[in-house]
Amino acid sequence: MRTKWLVAVLILGCAISSLALEVQLPESAGDVRLQVYGYIRADLSYGTQATAPGTDFAFWVLPEIDGKKDGQTHVGARETRFGLALFGPNAGHWKTFGKIEMDFYGGDKANAYNPRMRLAFVDVAHTSGFSFRLGQDWDTFMELQPRIVNFASVADVGALGLRRPQGRVTQEWKCSENTKLVFKAALAQTVGEDLDQGGFEDGADAEWPSFQFNVTLHQKLWTEKMARFSVAGHYGRETLDGTEKVVATNASGVVAERVKIISSDVEDFDTWSIQGSIFLPLTGQLAAQVNLWQGENLDTYYGGIGQGVNMALRKGVRAVGGYAQLLFDPCAKWGFALGYGVDDPDNDTLSPGMRSRNECIWGNAAYHFTPALTGMLEYSHMTTDYHEKSDATNDRVQVAMKYAF
Repeated sequence: MRTKWLVAVLILGCAISSLALEVQLPESAGDVRLQVYGYIRADLSYGTQATAPGTDFAFWVLPEIDGKKDGQTHVGARETRFGLALFGPNAGHWKTFGKIEMDFYGGDKANAYNPRMRLAFVDVAHTSGFSFRLGQDWDTFMELQPRIVNFASVADVGALGLRRPQGRVTQEWKCSENTKLVFKAALAQTVGEDLDQGGFEDGADAEWPSFQFNVTLHQKLWTEKMARFSVAGHYGRETLDGTEKVVATNASGVVAERVKIISSDVEDFDTWSIQGSIFLPLTGQLAAQVNLWQGENLDTYYGGIGQGVNMALRKGVRAVGGYAQLLFDPCAKWGFALGYGVDDPDNDTLSPGMRSRNECIWGNAAYHFTPALTGMLEYSHMTTDYHEKSDATNDRVQVAMKYAF
């Protein structure tokens, strides 16, 4: 389920490119502007060991079979992206904005990609600093975006969050010329699983949506770039029904086993996280960013190495993790990044064979041939430990070419 609506990822963030194309609308559109943006991207990657989910990105390393490595090569263009941004009409102190963004991770065939919606929201903002956003957007608790070529980003190896439907309020306070405080709160869809096999998503079966928050201080220190210090998190619940397996005969006379709901809302599993983030410009060309977190039942937020609830123990999987990264941009043409991430579930909530630790170190370089064309190269070393089993490692090299518009 998780691989069908993945995240993400995140090479240069989700902001509209400066190369976005302005579309001339008819006069009947009034005070509305339309921009078309996106990029065409091609990727080639090789890994020394198979990884999940077995496509052109990597969450964790799969165990070796018979002690033998299983190297894999992937060539693709699924990260190609297309978006529309609408501005206006505005009324007095209110401004309106909307966005729709797609990529091609909606299907699994290597030569027949299906479109997939990433973002779709409407935003209404007041000049006082208040705004309201409704639709599908990035998780409100996400403050940083790692710079990485692997489409999976640092999911399941140190970074929490993706995109989900939500209603968000934001208030910004400009305390001084060099200081700004931003508060965000949201009610978001609890995208869960069908753990009880009753045919209904357990997150939607909960009586209320998840709550997310983010409090960030923007402070100019010794460089022109603002430093950011954030505390964020979320709380929600998945609700399971009571079920039993029954054997039934269908209209064609075929005998099959199915799951029948016999009682409603009999068990709850909480999902929560608390995290801290820092983005710190060190010089005009060098910056560091760090994110640390802990929580429980985080599989749909890409924590706990994709493990949310251990049904054998009837426990939510608890985990801690985070990542740190150095960003170096010596000139307009070149950009470099070096990072380390780790996701470490609590062994007391695991059964033998479950993933007990996932860590990765990576480095990448990007060269801008033109303002539109960028080449990227990345090497990563990932190690996944299995509870009371042997660990598995993968050395991965990826090259990519991106043409932005």
